[in-house]
Parts: sequence; C-alpha cells; structure tokens
Amino acid sequence: MSIKDISNGKTIIEKVTSPGDNLWIVFINSVEGLPVGDHFIVNDNYKMTFTETIYQAPYAGYIHQERAKVIAPRTIKISSLNKPMEEVTFYAGYTFKHMLFLNGNWLPLYEVAQGGDLIEVKVKSCSRLSLFLKK
Repeated sequence: MSIKDISNGKTIIEKVTSPGDNLWIVFINSVEGLPVGDHFIVNDNYKMTFTETIYQAPYAGYIHQERAKVIAPRTIKISSLNKPMEEVTFYAGYTFKHMLFLNGNWLPLYEVAQGGDLIEVKVKSCSRLSLFLKK
C-alpha cells in the first residue's frame, strides 16, 4: 500500500499488504462537523474495496439508505458496499485532521502532509522478486 502526498510529491508511507488487510480513514465531515469512519479492505486482486462507512448524522444515509443501520444515537453504519477502487484520494484536513489505521495501527499522515494537501492511497500488486530487489 502506498500513501502519497500528491501536492508535494512525497511518499508518506509504503507498506506491504496482502488480501484481507484493512484500512480505516477517520475524519470530521466538513459540512456537519461530525465524525466519519470509512473502511476499506485489500481484495484478492490487490485493489482496495470500500466496504462500509460509519457516521453521525441527524438524518438517514448518504448512500444506500436501505442498508443503513442505527448502531448508536444518531450514528449510522452502512455495510456491504463492496465497491472496488483503484485509489482513494482526499484533501488532508486543516483544523480536523484525518486519521489512518492500517490493520489497527495508526499511520503518521501529518508528519509529511499539511492541511489542504491532496492525499492518494493506492495498492500496487508486485511480484516477490521485485520486492526482493527493492531491499
């Protein structure tokens, strides 16, 4: 998995991932100022799959409202999205910082990125030989 700051051309982190590894992107929604958690899993084709979103909102789901489940007061979970994605991009927050967790481990996004930078998360499939040659 490669996480890059596209705005300044720097790599934030690169980690070897396998199918089943997961990434959470947690942030504050800029419109309502409420927390959101988006969950992605690396699928068998080494693509990220957007699987679920959890957020607080005073109304029903943004997407796939029919799948929305209330899991706490004003907190919605929408599962079974299963949308394969080539990459995920977002702008790093200024005031409210994004948090990224790969397999439950926090990733230091803001040691490289600043608020307003365009961030790209991508999974690249490569052979074991190319991994060996990089070492």
